[in-house]
Amino acid sequence: LALSSTVELQKQREQLARQEKSLREQLVRDKGTLKKAISASGYTVFLGESLQQFQTIIEELRQQGKFPTGIKQQFVQQLLEQQKCICGTQLAASSQAYQMVKSWLDRAGSAEVEEAAIRLENQVQQLEKQVPKFWQGVDEQQEKLEQARTEVGKIDDQLYEIGKKLRTSPDEDIKKLQQNLEAIEQAIKDLTLEQGRNQQSLAQISKEVNSKNKQITKQKLKEEKQLLAQRRIKIAEEAMERVVEVRKRLENQFRLSLEQRVYEIFSSISFTPYVPRLNPNYELSLLEKTSGVMRPVAASTGENQILSLAFIGGIIDRVREWSQQDTLMGLDSSTFPIVMDSPFGSLDEIYRRQVAKAIPGIANQLVVLVTKTQWRGEVEQEMHDYLGQEYVLVYHSPKPDCQEDEITRGGKVYPLVKRSADEFEYTEILAVESY
Repeated sequence: LALSSTVELQKQREQLARQEKSLREQLVRDKGTLKKAISASGYTVFLGESLQQFQTIIEELRQQGKFPTGIKQQFVQQLLEQQKCICGTQLAASSQAYQMVKSWLDRAGSAEVEEAAIRLENQVQQLEKQVPKFWQGVDEQQEKLEQARTEVGKIDDQLYEIGKKLRTSPDEDIKKLQQNLEAIEQAIKDLTLEQGRNQQSLAQISKEVNSKNKQITKQKLKEEKQLLAQRRIKIAEEAMERVVEVRKRLENQFRLSLEQRVYEIFSSISFTPYVPRLNPNYELSLLEKTSGVMRPVAASTGENQILSLAFIGGIIDRVREWSQQDTLMGLDSSTFPIVMDSPFGSLDEIYRRQVAKAIPGIANQLVVLVTKTQWRGEVEQEMHDYLGQEYVLVYHSPKPDCQEDEITRGGKVYPLVKRSADEFEYTEILAVESY
């Protein structure tokens, strides 16, 4: 009899367990249905004030006769284009009748606007009808959920009573099996709770891992940018070193080339065996080879003047050559004029002739300022063929007893010093006539 009762209890428990499972599945479905209903139509509950405002505006437009309007803008525009009223009156563009009909454009309604307003009014009415339906559906779902929860509670109570009877069964095997079953069920509950905690921890850890991965990505990006910046700095430093090295080589090459040109010009003028030298600071000196060793020599005033002329001529010549080689486009910038003031002042006759012979070839354009004494003789003979234009500088002295002077050029006498017609001192430039 006890065994038969136990079997009956077990069957009853299995049936109740199936019912509980079915009810719990139904609970899940009903909750999902409720969520979908709220997601789809829940917003309509909060539109009451806005819907009422819309209905008020539409009603005011109806009372004012503005909605719907009897005349449409399209109809008025068609009359204006045809220039004829429905009464047969001609509507000339400049007539009063035309202007009166045109004024209806502002008062007439737009068919598109009215159609849109009507559609919107219908939609508003539908939304208003959805609100009670929404609440009705929510109430029904809530009632179903409550009934299902009540049924589940009853089944849980019945299962508890069955388990209690089995735990107190006089049959030790059945009693032990029930205790094992309850222990397994409790273990399942504990494992389920632990699984939930683990899933929550896993989600938190995944979130932290994602955050760390983003930080690592940012750090790698920073490192890549730093490496790129370091490579750029290194390349820039290397480029700067190369530019400095190229500049040094060019400077040294230019200095040696300039020194050679200075030597050529100096040797063509001076009859001494002295050799010009140009140090890295571009300081000139004269050297003499004595007993196989180059030693500095004390240069005379004339030799220093020749050395200066050679240096100026060498610079102009080398810069002109460099400009012609390196200029790729644009105007020619290789023309270098030069102005010399008394280049023959401290030179003897031989050196004056040599300088006069050499300086016309130094520059493309040469302006020489000389006194009457410096110009005469060998200087004039050597430079006469290179003259493009001559000028005489006439000094007007305010002194009443000044000694006047003059010069003859091309058979014509030009004053050099003359008494000023007033008390002022000045210099006048006179162009010498061609001869």
